[in-house]
Amino acid sequence: MSGKKQIWYLEGSAAEKLAAPLRTRYDLRPVSQNKKGALRGAEATGNGVPTVWLADMKASGKVLQARAREGRSKYRIIGIFPANGNSSAKARRARSSNDRSSVFAFLPSNAPRNIVEKTLEAAFENIDLVERDRAGRRTVKTWEREREELNEIGVALSSQREIGALLTLILSKTREITAADAGSLYLVEQDSQGQHLRFMLTQNDSLEFPYQEFVLPMAENSMAGYTALRGEVLNFPDAYKIPAGHPFRFNNSYDRDSGYHTRSLLTLPMRNAKGEVLGVLQLINCKRNRAARLLSAKDVAKYVQPFRERSVRLALSLASQAAVAYENRKLYNEIETLLEGFVSAAVTAIEQRDPTTSGHSLRVSAYTQSLAAAVNATSSGPYAGTFFDAEQLKEIRYAALLHDFGKVGVREEVLVKAKKLYPLQLDVLRQRFDYIRKETEAGNVRRKLQVYLEHDRGDALSEIARLSEDFDQRLKRIEEYLQFIIEANEPTLLEQHQFQKLREIAQQSFLDPRGIERPYLNPGEIKLLSIPKGSLDPSERLEIESHVIHTFNFLSQIPWTKSLQKVPEIARAHHEKLNGTGYPYKLRGDQIPLPTKMMTICDIFDALTASDRPYKRAVPIPRALSILEDCVRASELDPDLFRVFHEEKIYERVMPPTAE
Repeated sequence: MSGKKQIWYLEGSAAEKLAAPLRTRYDLRPVSQNKKGALRGAEATGNGVPTVWLADMKASGKVLQARAREGRSKYRIIGIFPANGNSSAKARRARSSNDRSSVFAFLPSNAPRNIVEKTLEAAFENIDLVERDRAGRRTVKTWEREREELNEIGVALSSQREIGALLTLILSKTREITAADAGSLYLVEQDSQGQHLRFMLTQNDSLEFPYQEFVLPMAENSMAGYTALRGEVLNFPDAYKIPAGHPFRFNNSYDRDSGYHTRSLLTLPMRNAKGEVLGVLQLINCKRNRAARLLSAKDVAKYVQPFRERSVRLALSLASQAAVAYENRKLYNEIETLLEGFVSAAVTAIEQRDPTTSGHSLRVSAYTQSLAAAVNATSSGPYAGTFFDAEQLKEIRYAALLHDFGKVGVREEVLVKAKKLYPLQLDVLRQRFDYIRKETEAGNVRRKLQVYLEHDRGDALSEIARLSEDFDQRLKRIEEYLQFIIEANEPTLLEQHQFQKLREIAQQSFLDPRGIERPYLNPGEIKLLSIPKGSLDPSERLEIESHVIHTFNFLSQIPWTKSLQKVPEIARAHHEKLNGTGYPYKLRGDQIPLPTKMMTICDIFDALTASDRPYKRAVPIPRALSILEDCVRASELDPDLFRVFHEEKIYERVMPPTAE
């Protein structure tokens, strides 16, 4: 069927002559004189295409078939009256008749073409104007209804105080406003391992299916994870036909297990006022009829449609309201634990600054609290009368959690330095040796060519063979030098003969591309590679040690309550030793708070046994205890506290051993 605007008329009538010149512009539809009833049937075939009926006037002045068109918004009637002596009288009778409201305009049968065209254009414009007016009124009514619904939903969300019921309300109202048959809700959660998504609940009007909460990674290989990470809306007419190029595919496990069939799919972020994604709403199967139940594939094909753009905008608005309501409820519930959250955030900041020690502060805190509890239970020895109450235990816990916070004030490249050379320095050094090899190779080729040009064949071949042997030896020596440097770069103990080897390498030189003689190793590289033990030179070690001062300065800025006012003092001394050899204040004996003495033992133990340090291997627990015993014999650690730590096996109370 043509999409052109249509003109209908009776065959052989005066209207046919008026319409004939317009064939290229309009779709002309003649109706036989004996098939006047076909017009109504043909109307359905036109699929609502704008139509004008050119109707001849009878002698009485009534419009032919006018009543067949009454009430049809996309039809207009133009009455055609004969152009004879009685035409004016007939036209007046037609215009004053009861059918006048059905006729858009009147034309004489001999009307000029330009008048006919303008009248038709006016008729079609009138059809379009009326349609746009009706559509606008419908849109306004829809917007008003949707605004009222959103307001009602907002009030309902604000009045709900229980988080579980609030989440259920969020999902049900979002499904209601989008006519979704089913849906799920995910929340973004944060723990010591990072962010993840928690599947909280699901709803389905057509099918009851048991479910339980579960956690999935915050990754782009799932639609929920993709939306949570990017904050983007995903709207697919068919979940089984997701366009190529996306990092995810539809997970059909629910459909497969339950017999449900997912078609249209909408995934929305729940953003708070700051634009942060707090959760994800996933809506399934937008229904034409909200009351319909999708019990079969046939039902899905009949009732399910894609989510319209208007529905997406409404759902996003509701999702934002939901996110704010959820955040408010969550904040309300967490006000009493504000300090706890601050401390946790600070620990997270420490671990993000130095990922290699992730979990260290938490473990030291757990060890120290357990040791304090064991001291409370001690009935003999110097600490038999020592008891830490609940507030003091909390004070110890906070101090242990924040004891390394000052690392945020240390340069990152020093803080995470795992080798003697910085990564960029090692890369430059490797490139330098690559150049030395290539330059050696080029020099060898040049010498061979010179020999070949300056000597006869026999002597040249002999000299070239000697040069090749010398070249191979030089390459081997260069490779040995580089391999030694890589080994010396490890944070292990450097023997005396290794220092000599470094000096030997440093005395070697090469010509750079500008012909300037350069050493294999520059003074800065020699200095770092000559570090006798570990990965830090004296200045870098001082910078690392300064984290204790940064910790104290930071914690001193916090207005601690009276019961927690010793947190800065406890935390700042965790690297002090009883014999005054610690840092940074060189405190001795009783100058070090008792909680700090406990924390120091736990800090050293975790540093030895932790498996997350790239620059050293984890030490087995027996070996770690032996090292702590050596520290006790050197008067660095409190012997009575270590005895409690060892005898009570504090490390086993906290967590399974990390190294055996």
